Amino acid sequence: MTQPQADTPGWAPGTVVGAYTLLAKLATGGMAEIWLARQVGLRGFERLVVVKRIIESLSQDEAFVEMFLDEARIVVQLTHPNIVQVFDLGEHAGAYYIAMEYLAGENLVSVARTAAKAGTPLDPRVSVKIAILALEGLSHAHLRAGIDGKPLNVVHRDVSPHNIVLTWDGQVKLVDFGIARAANRATQTQGQQLKGKFAYMAPEQAKGDSDLDARVDVFAMGVVLWELVTHRRLFAFDDQIRILTALISDLPIEPPQHRNPAVPPELAAIIMRALDKRLATRFQSAQEFKAALEGWLQANGGGPSTSELGQVMHRLFKARIAERTQLIENAARGELSNSKVEVLKPPTDASMPGGTPSFAGNLDGSGNLKLGIAAAGTLLLVLMAGAVSWKVLTAQPPPPEQPETTVEVLEAVPEPTVVPAVVEKTSSIAVETEPPGALVTVDGKAAGVAPLTVSEVNAGEHVIEASLGGHGSVKRTVTVSLEGERLMIVLTLPQKKADVRQGKLTLSTDPWTRVSLNGKLLGDTPLIEVSLPAGRHVLKLANEQAKIDTSIEVEVKAGQVTKKVLHL
Repeated sequence: MTQPQADTPGWAPGTVVGAYTLLAKLATGGMAEIWLARQVGLRGFERLVVVKRIIESLSQDEAFVEMFLDEARIVVQLTHPNIVQVFDLGEHAGAYYIAMEYLAGENLVSVARTAAKAGTPLDPRVSVKIAILALEGLSHAHLRAGIDGKPLNVVHRDVSPHNIVLTWDGQVKLVDFGIARAANRATQTQGQQLKGKFAYMAPEQAKGDSDLDARVDVFAMGVVLWELVTHRRLFAFDDQIRILTALISDLPIEPPQHRNPAVPPELAAIIMRALDKRLATRFQSAQEFKAALEGWLQANGGGPSTSELGQVMHRLFKARIAERTQLIENAARGELSNSKVEVLKPPTDASMPGGTPSFAGNLDGSGNLKLGIAAAGTLLLVLMAGAVSWKVLTAQPPPPEQPETTVEVLEAVPEPTVVPAVVEKTSSIAVETEPPGALVTVDGKAAGVAPLTVSEVNAGEHVIEASLGGHGSVKRTVTVSLEGERLMIVLTLPQKKADVRQGKLTLSTDPWTRVSLNGKLLGDTPLIEVSLPAGRHVLKLANEQAKIDTSIEVEVKAGQVTKKVLHL
C-alpha cells in the first residue's frame, strides 16, 4: 500500500481532486474532512458528490488508513437505495479519499431532537417506517454476495441514530460502514476488542465475542426504534462502563411503554423481541424484524410514503433547507471562499431528549477511547478494584461525528465471588408457545414475546393469551395459589387455513420499475402473469434513476389474469 506523504497539502475550494472540483468544506471531524464537490463529464453531465479524506494527522497511521480504505471496499459492493452509495476511491497528493453520494438531509439524532423541540415528536408510524427502510438496507448488506459469488457477510456493527440519514425528500440512508465486519476486509477486530457506540451495542458485542452476526445489527435497530417511539435514551447513564454493565447483565431491557405509556403494546412487543438478550429468541435477521414491523404497520392503517416523510422533513427543517440550498448554489457558482462555514453541523447535545451529555473521555489520535480493563464481563469489578488505566495520547477534543469507541482487554483477572442476594418470594409464570414468537398478554395487558417469564404475579386467577400471524389465538386461565409458586405453561397455536385461491398479474410501467410485495421482490416491469393469492395487494414501485418511489393497489381475482398499464 502506498504511504501518504508527510507534508500532505491542505485542500481549498477550487482544488481539483481526481474527477472532482472541491466547492466547500462541509465538516471536519477527528478522523476525516468532508467536502462538497462537483463532478463534470461529457455533454453536460454534472452531479454533486461528497469527498471524504483522512485528516493529515492520521495519514501516517497505517492501521487507520487501511480501515478507511476498507469502508470504501465494502460499501462500493452494496448497491441499495437505503445505503449511501460510494462512487470512487482515490489518492491525491498523498491523501486518500472516498467520493460518495451527497445526502441532503439530517441524521436521526437531529430529526428526533428537532421534532421534540418543536413539540411534535415523531408519530410511531413514522418511526416504524424509518426503521423498516433502514432494515431493508441492513438486510441487503447482510445477504449481499461479492463479485466472486461468495457472501460478503457484512455486519455494520455501528447502527445508531447518528448513522441513519433522512433526506429532505424522505429517503432513508444507512451511512458509515467504517467498522463494518466483512469476510473480505483487510483489517479485522482482534479478540476482546470492542468497536462501536456502547449505547447501541448488542450484549454479545459488549462482551467482546468475536463471532458476531447480523443479529448484532438487529439489536442496535431495536435500540434505535425504542428511542424513537419513547423520545428518550434507552441507556441514559453518565459513563460508558455503566452501559456495558447493563448490557452484559442478565437483567432484561426495560419495555418502551415504561417510558412512554402511549407506545402501542403490539409494537412494544416487537421491539422487545429485537432487544432480547438471548440470541435464539431475538429476531434472527433484519428481514424478519422488518416483516414484523410491516405487519404492525398494515394492521394500523399503513405507514407514510416517501413523499410524506419528505413533508415531515420540510416542516421541521424549512429554514435550514433554504440556507443549505443557497449555500450550495453559491458554492456551485464559485462564490464561497474557504471560510469556516460548515453545511453539516452535528448536534453537540445528547442524541435523544432526556439523555445524558455525550461522553468525552480520554481519546487517542484516532478519536478512540482506550481503557485498560481486565475483561468485558468483569468491568464493574475492575472499576471497583481501581484497575482501570486511562491513557491520554493527544489533547484534541472528541470528533463531532462520534466515531467508534475501542476497548482493549489487556489482562485477565479472577472472576468475582458472587454473594447470594436476598430475594422476595414472588410468584412467576413462564410462558412458551408453539411455534415460538407469539405475542403474549396477561389479563389483557401486553407482556412480551414468547418464550418469556412474567414475574411478580399476584395470587389468584390470570388469563394468558397468545397470538401470532398466520395462526389462531389461544387463551388459558391459570391459578396462582402459593407464595413463590413458579408455573410454566405451553400454548400451542392452531394454524390458520391458507387461502389457496390464486390469480395472475401482468403489470407494465413507463418508465420501468422494480416491484415488491410485502418486502418480497417480484421483479422488474414488465411482469408477465405472476401468480399471486387472490385479493387486494399493495405493490411498491421503485426506480431510483427516475426518482420513482410509490405504491399502488391492485385486486387479483382467482383464476383470472389482472392486467395493468401505468404511465408514471
